[in-house]
Amino acid sequence: IVFDLVSKDTADHSAVLKQFANVLREDPDAELEVVCHGNAVFMLIQGASTVQEGIQALKKQGHVAFKICANSMRRYNLRKDQVIPEAEVVPVAILELADRESEGWSYIRAGH
Repeated sequence: IVFDLVSKDTADHSAVLKQFANVLREDPDAELEVVCHGNAVFMLIQGASTVQEGIQALKKQGHVAFKICANSMRRYNLRKDQVIPEAEVVPVAILELADRESEGWSYIRAGH
């Protein structure tokens, strides 16, 4: 399942982590990914993320990935060395989402 997140709202960031935990509780082998772009990039930036500890815990539990869009990072003058170590930079969020969908992943728009 791939989640598309563009919200800077920390409640939305926490909600994604809760959704990941709920899915993994029912299906420990589920593959989950969130692609953060637009204002959501701050979920994966050191010093700005309010959910890094939760991300670390989820990474230990299952097949989860946290992706951050390089284009959005440039828009906010963010550097790769500011990204939390649990996240991976992808060149273009929309292409990442499209690739996952073409591979058969289910798409979920997260946040509001």
